[in-house]
Amino acid sequence: MRVRVADVDVLIVGAGPVGSALAIELGRMNVRCLVLERRTQHSPQPRAKLTNIRTMTLLRRWGIADEVRARSPLPPTFPSDIAFVTRLRGWELTRFPNALSTAVDRSRPYPEPAQQVPQDVLEDVVRNHARSLPSVTVMAGVQLESFEQTATGIHALARTVDGSEEIRIKAQYIAGCDGAHSLVRELSGIDMPGVDLAPNVSAVFRAPTLWSEHNKAPAVHYWTLTKAASGILGPLDPVDLWWYHLNEAPNAGRLTDDEVRRSFFAAVGGEFACEVVANSPWQAQRRIASTYRAGRSFLLGDAAHLHPPMGGYGMNMGIGDAVDLGWKLGAVVKQWGGAALLDSYEAERRPIHVRVIEEATSNYQNNSNRYQDANLEVEGPAGYEARRRLGARIREEKAREFASIGVQLGYRYDGSPVVVDDGSETTPNEVGSYIPTARPGHLAPHAWVDDHRCIYDLLGTGFSLLRLTANRDAGANLVRAAEASGVPMTVVDLASPQLRELYAADLVLVRPDQQVAWRGATVTDGLNLLNHARGYRAHT
Repeated sequence: MRVRVADVDVLIVGAGPVGSALAIELGRMNVRCLVLERRTQHSPQPRAKLTNIRTMTLLRRWGIADEVRARSPLPPTFPSDIAFVTRLRGWELTRFPNALSTAVDRSRPYPEPAQQVPQDVLEDVVRNHARSLPSVTVMAGVQLESFEQTATGIHALARTVDGSEEIRIKAQYIAGCDGAHSLVRELSGIDMPGVDLAPNVSAVFRAPTLWSEHNKAPAVHYWTLTKAASGILGPLDPVDLWWYHLNEAPNAGRLTDDEVRRSFFAAVGGEFACEVVANSPWQAQRRIASTYRAGRSFLLGDAAHLHPPMGGYGMNMGIGDAVDLGWKLGAVVKQWGGAALLDSYEAERRPIHVRVIEEATSNYQNNSNRYQDANLEVEGPAGYEARRRLGARIREEKAREFASIGVQLGYRYDGSPVVVDDGSETTPNEVGSYIPTARPGHLAPHAWVDDHRCIYDLLGTGFSLLRLTANRDAGANLVRAAEASGVPMTVVDLASPQLRELYAADLVLVRPDQQVAWRGATVTDGLNLLNHARGYRAHT
């Protein structure tokens, strides 16, 4: 067996969207990282299918948003409606148009609309971008075997899945992006309490004639309410690939291909030519790790939090974890960030995860099985009235699941040790609405600065100081403190009355992850403020 030795700053276990996103964050800062991925090919299951508005904005930040849209089998113009039907060939009860914010609209408070794209396609784009960065190495067909921590670093052992090579790795930190059954979490001694909710089954079908087998307008989801097959189905491309989820499936979701095919026929409302491409059971869970950190080991994505995939939160939350932790790890490795930065990862992200877990669980409890009525498929007045009543109920109960802009953009890092609270009044924290605010801890509000660029496009990879005043000496001592301390800082001068009103301050310090660290009229002690934001000591 060959033996290879690797010495890096950060070892990332898992090269899915979360691990690859973390590698990009670190690679942008020229941090040496090694990404291990045991898989050598994609799963035939699409898993996540929505890249939401926040994640698309992060992809824009990395310069790959347009590539993701171009690679998506469903083009950006494909209707993102969600329809509730008795069966695909049956009655339609109600429909949510432009669900999940996929339509292009420059008046909306974000620069990038969401995109329907299978996870494997997104994963390819993100991973290839990570590979293109000089300080990033991605190794496929390699699995972590063990690791141990010392006071100064991580010593890990990995092997190729074919057993031909052993890799001995020395790193400063290890990041577990290795999913629900995380080995990093297990070896770190971190438990993940929670509950199992219900078994389900997911399948992928190749059905060349299905578009002509029904008369429903195009949609990305068709929720089927027949008792015989209560679930969700939708297109993976405009031609012949379809996905299907059967909620609360029998036999713990372990259905034969013939059984899942018969269930699919029941959801559609008749038989037609189709091929089972994939068929997998899965368990809806509600779990959260007891801690996200054990010394030099960190957990992200499904390794840290699990919830039902209702609302499109899972993968998108994991990428958000990677962006939050990534710049902080990079700052510490590059020695311009302090210990409080690493402490702030769990302090900032965990409250967001708790909220999302609750929201996704509530959405899951309102699945297709909940919307049953013996008269749904009856002809005549009784059936008409049953469908009318249920359609109205669905519009009321499910609206928040398909219009969750407040969850995607309105999160805030209240109480973070690296955010300077300015005492201003907080905005409402609603699911279906979002009020842009530059209150510290919140996402810096989006605004277009010309026909093609938004304010995020002007920010640097380190801290950015927005000067929304004509005074070019404003905040000068903060800029000098950053230069003297080796902290990367980009100064953005935008003397715009509209932006000054939006941000409600002359000066705004924005972190690398586009969150506001501080705002104010003047800086009295630049070094003290900078040290707070970069995790060195408390700001007074």
